[in-house]
Amino acid sequence: MSLREELRAQEYEERTKPRGFVYFTDADGQVVAKTCRECGELKYAKNYHYKSDGFGHLGPYCKVCISIRDRDYYIENRERVKRVKNAYYHRKRAEQLSFNLFENNE
Repeated sequence: MSLREELRAQEYEERTKPRGFVYFTDADGQVVAKTCRECGELKYAKNYHYKSDGFGHLGPYCKVCISIRDRDYYIENRERVKRVKNAYYHRKRAEQLSFNLFENNE
């Protein structure tokens, strides 16, 4: 039994967004399941990250697609990510050292 059939059997309301994405709502209007924009699969709401301004307070991409996207970005931009992280570390380390120099050591 597919997820769509399972949700229909539980009497959730099936709706379609203008771009053709399918989602299901319960009696209170809360989104129970929706279609991922990346992979196009219908998944439960718990498989999406919270997003305050997203549809149903959910992000457009499922957690699996986001992890794949983040991993690919890191692989493609490895040197840049390392530079940014290193600069952040040294900036915070310098701030911490300056706080330690001016503390009252008694």
